Amino acid sequence: MMQCGLNYTSIDEEFLKRAMDCVREHIDDTDFNQQQFADLLLVSKSALYKKLKSLTGLNTSSFIRNIRLKTACKIIEEKKSIRISELAYAVGFNDPKYFSSCFKKEFGMIPSEYSDKILQETEDTMEDEPKTQD
Repeated sequence: MMQCGLNYTSIDEEFLKRAMDCVREHIDDTDFNQQQFADLLLVSKSALYKKLKSLTGLNTSSFIRNIRLKTACKIIEEKKSIRISELAYAVGFNDPKYFSSCFKKEFGMIPSEYSDKILQETEDTMEDEPKTQD
């Protein structure tokens, strides 16, 4: 019986973990590029591209951008209110407008809308909690 979906070997899983950790270690470095990424993983740029493409469906720059954008979401969720330019720089984008356009393309809303949504969900959750009396 064949399984649908992706079947990763433990070697593939270890490679992906190392790749994600590597990007996270350089998350705020706007100069972090594909060549540095490949060098740190001890593979060629073309081998890195092929491996990421086969495991994730993303090319190298898309993989890096994806991790940067997901990290931006986590920061918004943790900090609640953060300036978009500060957020962009914190996740390695040197142009807040480009960051916002990438964010919207990935998540269907700009970072400020996502932040507003998180704030609203937090307020709704707090309203739903039972009130305790002293």
